[in-house]
Amino acid sequence: MQKIKKNCIKCKNCGDVIESKYRHDFKSCKCGAVSVDGGKDYLRRGYTNSIDDFEELSEYENEV
Repeated sequence: MQKIKKNCIKCKNCGDVIESKYRHDFKSCKCGAVSVDGGKDYLRRGYTNSIDDFEELSEYENEV
């Protein structure tokens, strides 16, 4: 099973890189097109137009 190391996306519209660092840490980019939530507990993505509006940058580590 993989553990979330970094919960992060990049908005393809405005170029903002946004990261959720803890549970319920909801962040949006400056243009409001995409959002991220969940910290290291879960991945939640939001978008206003298309799922193609963001680039996934999250990192994972393997649990032993």
